[in-house]
Amino acid sequence: MTELLPARLFAPLALTAVAALGLLVWVLKNGDLCPGQRRRISDGAMSVWAVFGLALMLGVEAGVSVTMLWLGGVTLAAGLGTVLYQARMQGKRSLDVSWHYPALILAVVYGALIGWRMGPGWALLAAGAGGCVFAHLIMVRARHRLQAFNVLLPLAGTAFGVIWLLALVVKAAGLSEPVQNAMVMPFVQVSAAVLLGALVWWLPLLRKEQTKPPVIAVATLLILGALTLGQGMIWHMAGNIS
Repeated sequence: MTELLPARLFAPLALTAVAALGLLVWVLKNGDLCPGQRRRISDGAMSVWAVFGLALMLGVEAGVSVTMLWLGGVTLAAGLGTVLYQARMQGKRSLDVSWHYPALILAVVYGALIGWRMGPGWALLAAGAGGCVFAHLIMVRARHRLQAFNVLLPLAGTAFGVIWLLALVVKAAGLSEPVQNAMVMPFVQVSAAVLLGALVWWLPLLRKEQTKPPVIAVATLLILGALTLGQGMIWHMAGNIS
């Protein structure tokens, strides 16, 4: 099963990075940010490109097409170039948000191609769940003061995760009984990861505490793990693996 891991991780990681980048660019464009917050959130895009680069390396192992690898490489170069150019700026100065647009456009195209291969519905749900939690992690690490996002991102991410689970149930309902029986344990694992991740994500709000990066990091790992397991279930139900 380990040889299938790169293929299972590739799409969730890439879609998570693309969605998180889109959310961060939206915040930079529309959020009421001081120069310090703007600079820290912009610098946080480096984490997005690190995950995107990891997805590309996994794509090589997974046998992704050369076209996808080249497009991903150009996208990664554009994104890293923007972040590294900003790193040369002193103090709290940061590049205008429009500097991130070329890499964002390329990333969206890349995500759309993944969605075409994976299925638009599955891709949207994976991007929504993973992107919300990862963007929230970056914003919390950047010490943002947009308190509404501490509620909106967990709410949206949890909704995407729950819909992901429901979609798996609907997909499995139309399969034969032996296949359904084989899906029970993986579905329990996916459900546990999603629900536990959501609980950890919501814990600071429920306890009325300040949201801290380690908590969101745990939620991120759990949700990405759920998406990876869910990817394996989708393949199994589609008959792509035995």
